[in-house]
Amino acid sequence: MYLVAKMAKSSEAHLSLEDCMCPICCELLLEPVTLPCNHTLCNPCFQLTVEKANLCCPLCRQRVSTWARYHARNNTLIDRKLWDRVQKAYPEECQRRAAGQEEEKTVYTFHPPPKLSEPGELREEYEAQLNKAEAERQAREEEERKASEEYIQKLLAEEEEERELAELRRKEREEQFRLDEELARSLSDIERNHLSYLATKNFS
Repeated sequence: MYLVAKMAKSSEAHLSLEDCMCPICCELLLEPVTLPCNHTLCNPCFQLTVEKANLCCPLCRQRVSTWARYHARNNTLIDRKLWDRVQKAYPEECQRRAAGQEEEKTVYTFHPPPKLSEPGELREEYEAQLNKAEAERQAREEEERKASEEYIQKLLAEEEEERELAELRRKEREEQFRLDEELARSLSDIERNHLSYLATKNFS
């Protein structure tokens, strides 16, 4: 029997060997993947029958494409909690399965019921993916636009700061030039008065 939601009601419930068998390959669940429909299969079977095939649950035919892509990107496909329980309950069987050794006997044979997609189901999922991609594109464009505006504002602020600094320097130069001229006139007046004084003194 494959694992379904009833097994999740008690995390401490004992797992029988039959409960730990993959319904596809009929071997011990290796790195089990629990789908949104609560059907569980081993990771190798998931890769062969779901990820690389039709992105549907091989048992009930529920489409899991969006779920699978999300968890594949986030590396969260494996049901770690269940996998830990299976390894704890059947360590030797897990080692044999991981080493590629065949089980001594097959517990049962399961034939998944055939089921076609509902009318319009593929189109709905396709349109949903298109809408999601469009929303992500618009979000990226909006983010890029904001970043561009911030960069432009930063450049304008830097240019304004440089202009103000240049204007301040110009005024400082003009003020220094004015002070220099006043000092030069003062020195010229002092020198002229001194010469006039000397000339008057010599004449007397």
